[in-house]
Amino acid sequence: MEKKKLVVNCAVCDARNVTESTLKSYEKIEINAASVFVSKEAKEIFSLYNVSINAADINEIPQDVEVMVQNGAFELSETTVISRPAVLVVNGSLNIKNGAQNALGKIISILVNGQVSYPSNLQDYLPSIKVNGSTDSYPHDAIRLKNKLIIDNPFIIKAKESAKYYVKNKVVIPDETLNISKLAGKGVSFITKKAIIAENLLEAALPLFNEDADTVVIPAGYSYIAGGKLDDVLIRKHGDKLYVDGDFIVTLENSNALEKITSIRVNGAVLIVENLMDKLNAIDAEYENIKTIKGTLIEDKGILSIDKRMLESNEHGITVSDCGVVKLKDDITPEDIEKKLQFTDCGCIFCNEEQKSSVELVSEDVGQIVDNNNESGFLKGIIGGSDLYNNETQVINAANYTM
Repeated sequence: MEKKKLVVNCAVCDARNVTESTLKSYEKIEINAASVFVSKEAKEIFSLYNVSINAADINEIPQDVEVMVQNGAFELSETTVISRPAVLVVNGSLNIKNGAQNALGKIISILVNGQVSYPSNLQDYLPSIKVNGSTDSYPHDAIRLKNKLIIDNPFIIKAKESAKYYVKNKVVIPDETLNISKLAGKGVSFITKKAIIAENLLEAALPLFNEDADTVVIPAGYSYIAGGKLDDVLIRKHGDKLYVDGDFIVTLENSNALEKITSIRVNGAVLIVENLMDKLNAIDAEYENIKTIKGTLIEDKGILSIDKRMLESNEHGITVSDCGVVKLKDDITPEDIEKKLQFTDCGCIFCNEEQKSSVELVSEDVGQIVDNNNESGFLKGIIGGSDLYNNETQVINAANYTM
């Protein structure tokens, strides 16, 4: 009986305990993963068979060590119990809190695909750590909050006496009616990169912050919003004078809302449909930069397929933003692409050879533009599943896989 090929597509593959009987049963084994764990014994066995490993990280650890995989946000604290030596893999954010020394003592190594934060006094307790992302160490005597804090009355009431709060990115004091002097009376202070403060509270609020924090002033009379899309609901809630902290999106369906704005300050980029540029220029508007987009905005999709019917139903075109994988059907012509499509901040676009040069013309910050005939490996498994392989191939698609 002819042996099959095995293809494993996963984020984390634990191959430490692989056996010869498993390897013997396949003609070839291909492992496509972000991280692969092998033992000394597994490496020796792999060398005897037709095995290929495509991975960002290949780590050798003993067979008796526990592999802990956590997806999303994960914390290590004084209440975390780890009973035996372990390797910790976090796909997301890892927050190491004061008092986590015992848990850290059981961990051999840490791999984080995302963000790590820890108090400075735990530096000497950290095991071997690799971070594909960002690392953030903060003063050990500070209370760590989320990366962004918008101060409101409940926070002022609950704030602890003489507390030092650490906020990684920014603290916002948007409301001119807030009693900031009450925070000062409690001896509260903030450590952060940026302070965004309503103009009328500037004098009272500045002493609360570290001297090297960047200070941004919200002009008097402006309402603070944290980026997003313009619509009538936003105008009804916040009024016609807006301070936008982030990118601001203006689409065709909300052109009437744009006419209601009298003044706007955008601490970021304005993404606006080309047809509405004249309306934006007619109001008092300041922004860091501007980017025109086409028609309908489609964003934050893992996998998106576009065909000619979709283009024809969107007269002014389509802008695709922040999507992982985009597939263009063959019925879309190069002329259609150049006239009606726009791609920004996408991971990978699959198209045919005839479409490729047109896709390149209308793309910005796109990771890869790939010919449909070259779909392979991990992306192949994600996009189409095992049916894209022949009958002689067994395909396993998983987040985590143990051999």
